[in-house]
Amino acid sequence: MVNEELQNPNALLVEDDAEDRLTIKLQLEVMGFTVFDVSSAQQARELFAIRDYSIVMIHLGHAPLDSLTVCRQIRAASTVPILMITKRGELIDEELALGAGADDYVTKPIETRILSSRVTQQYKRGESQRAPRKTLLTWENLTLDLAEHLFKIGEREILLTNSEFHFLQLLMENPQRVFSKEQVLDAITALRQEAKSMESYVHQLRMKIKRNGGPDVIDVIKSTGFRLASIPADARQSSAS
Repeated sequence: MVNEELQNPNALLVEDDAEDRLTIKLQLEVMGFTVFDVSSAQQARELFAIRDYSIVMIHLGHAPLDSLTVCRQIRAASTVPILMITKRGELIDEELALGAGADDYVTKPIETRILSSRVTQQYKRGESQRAPRKTLLTWENLTLDLAEHLFKIGEREILLTNSEFHFLQLLMENPQRVFSKEQVLDAITALRQEAKSMESYVHQLRMKIKRNGGPDVIDVIKSTGFRLASIPADARQSSAS
């Protein structure tokens, strides 16, 4: 039981068996979680994109490849603890679940004591490692307001598509990290339909920002991926003076 320590944490539960979903949801609620439960990987993607979670639980279920894919997508975008729910005799085993980015797993039929222990352990680990999420991201004269879903260059508000906004958010929240094309597509699934070429998509976004008075914000690492551009040393010195 960890309800005395929880401060309105959210749990995302993906379970295609209605009876099991209700059982697990009720146990998580008893533990102090606000539970958002869905039956499919697609619904999970949509819910994960709109709020923060303290833990995610995914049953491999009748569509194990979809479940593994959404696990990889969540892991690409977040460090949130992921617990996979497996079932004895299912084709996808625990090794694949862990390889997809899950932190641990529980096996059906689930014992209440074991579920409580695993969830508590992963929740505490996640909270100890998680820094408070910023709602205002800045880089040179760019501002990304996550709470208001606004992007500004200086004082001027610039309209971005949802995918453009989330792409900049991904880079600005991880300024030192290089993201491969596949990692970007896993984190922002809408781009799979929108971007015929990631390179041209990134070029158009860079030009859009520069046309509106912004800097060259995205570095393209040849044959590797994309990252937030480094602020030139002279710009850092002038801003500090």
